[in-house]
Amino acid sequence: MAQLTHTPVMTVLQSLEQMSQTKEERLRALARERAVWDYNTEIQVAEERGEQRGLEKGMEKGLQQGMQKGLEKGIQAMQTLLRTLIEARFGQPLPDWVLSRLRAATPEQLQQWGISLTQAQRLEDIFEG
Repeated sequence: MAQLTHTPVMTVLQSLEQMSQTKEERLRALARERAVWDYNTEIQVAEERGEQRGLEKGMEKGLQQGMQKGLEKGIQAMQTLLRTLIEARFGQPLPDWVLSRLRAATPEQLQQWGISLTQAQRLEDIFEG
């Protein structure tokens, strides 16, 4: 017998086959269809959850990196400003020990040194105490 490939004919044949099944066979077929649908739905939901978690983690990491870069830029700006003010007050070039201290300083130290600069008589006075 020739093989049928015409889509409408195949659809009708499948429908006839389903109608000729016993009630028990139809229930099993329906249960299989539901199981496949449930499985596919679970996969889709899991993929969506995974995508959402990935987005959340990516945004969190990006935010942390942005904050870190912002902090680094802020510290660099404080270092540059303090260096400029010290140079304006005590002249250029600054000794290596001053540049080294400025590069290694915390934001709190830079702030304290900026305050000390206002009353310093000597370069060393800025970094004492």
